Amino acid sequence: MIGSACISLIFFTAHGVEERESSTVQMLRAYHEMNYAAARKLAKARPETPESRLIRALCDVYDRRSQDITRGQRELERIFQDGSLPEPYRIEAGLALGRTAQLMKKRRELYGSDADRYDHLKTLREVAALAPAGASGAAAMFYVFQELLENPETAAVAFTEMEAYLRNFGGDRGLLVPLHLLAEYEYIRLRKDYKNAVRHLENSCELGITNPNEARDALFRLAFLCYKKLGDRKAAGRYFNEYLAKHRFSGQAVVARRFLEEMKKEERRNR
Repeated sequence: MIGSACISLIFFTAHGVEERESSTVQMLRAYHEMNYAAARKLAKARPETPESRLIRALCDVYDRRSQDITRGQRELERIFQDGSLPEPYRIEAGLALGRTAQLMKKRRELYGSDADRYDHLKTLREVAALAPAGASGAAAMFYVFQELLENPETAAVAFTEMEAYLRNFGGDRGLLVPLHLLAEYEYIRLRKDYKNAVRHLENSCELGITNPNEARDALFRLAFLCYKKLGDRKAAGRYFNEYLAKHRFSGQAVVARRFLEEMKKEERRNR
């Protein structure tokens, strides 16, 4: 089943929803905390507001205990296409609609053709156009590129488009970390292109991976790829030493030390 996307609704407080509207704030907070029953109840009390419409639709899509995906997606579609509504609301509706339709098409054994009425890639691209420098836009393009790179017929064009998107992105570049990690993975999987993979992995590490475990693993992977795939012992030594400085008690620390010793021996032999 489609579960919660854990969409952050904090943006509402910056787009016209003030603390004086306590019931609306409580509803948004309840949804953000995945307390769908409370969010539904609060939305029902003020059904005419755009916030309530959006929350009800999102709950219909994501609340597994009271799920009505068809109804939720149709309301998300109406919100997304309504140019009179605040843009942030439309963006959230479009992102949820595009992503859920995409997931449903990947699980046809569960959902059949229910999502075929939606052009999810078109919707996600439209979200990115509405939020060209925002988190929702970056997330939408991640979903687009992820799908295009899975298809051998569209992968080549996707690489080109993704590089252009990353190059021209005008927002906080920290939002691009998931895309850089996707690029690293796909350059290796599809092309065995370790040079470009390392470039994107370096960008991810420099921009900052928020999950500590992922950040630790990425740094070790970066050092390993520099050493074993690119033969760049200088860069590998720098990254292995950085890894040991940050994660000296990790399970991979002994491996990092062994690689550093191995590189020292290779350097002595090559003198």
